[in-house]
Amino acid sequence: MMMVVPVEEVYVEALQVKYPIIDWEDMLKVFDRDDLVKLWSLVKERFSSTEPTDDKERTLWVELKRLFEPDADDELWKLQRYIHDPLTWRLYDTCGVHHVSSDKGIDIFMLVEKDYLLSKGVLMLMLVNKLLVEQSSEMANELLKKILIQAERPRQ
Repeated sequence: MMMVVPVEEVYVEALQVKYPIIDWEDMLKVFDRDDLVKLWSLVKERFSSTEPTDDKERTLWVELKRLFEPDADDELWKLQRYIHDPLTWRLYDTCGVHHVSSDKGIDIFMLVEKDYLLSKGVLMLMLVNKLLVEQSSEMANELLKKILIQAERPRQ
C-alpha cells in the first residue's frame, strides 16, 4: 500500500519570482508545516477585506482554502467522478500534506489530519495506486490506515 520513491532534486530558486506561487509540488517539497500555516494566515488576512485580483492570487486563495477549509459545495469535490486510473498519490511529510493527481489534470491537496469529501471510488483508487513516500514513516502508516477505514466505512 506504500512505495518508497527516491527524492528528486528540488529547484528552490523557482519559488523566488514575482508571483507568490509557481508549482504546488515544488512548494510542498521545501515548505514545512509552519510555513504552510503561516502562508494560510497571511493569505486569509490579505483577502479578508479584498478580493484576489489576478489569477495567481486567486489560485493561491482557492487552493489554500480547499486545503484548510474544505467545502462540500466546492467544484473540486464534484469533479471526483472524472478521476480515473492512472493517478498518483504522494505524501509530503514535512508539511503533512498528501496529494492525489490524475492524468485528467485534477489535483487534490489534503492535510493529513483532516477528513475530506472523497468518494469511495477515489479512496479505493488511492489505495490501489499506493502512497508514494520518500521514506517510511509513522505519518504515512497512519494516513494509510485512515484512508482504509474511510474506504470501508458505509456511506449514508
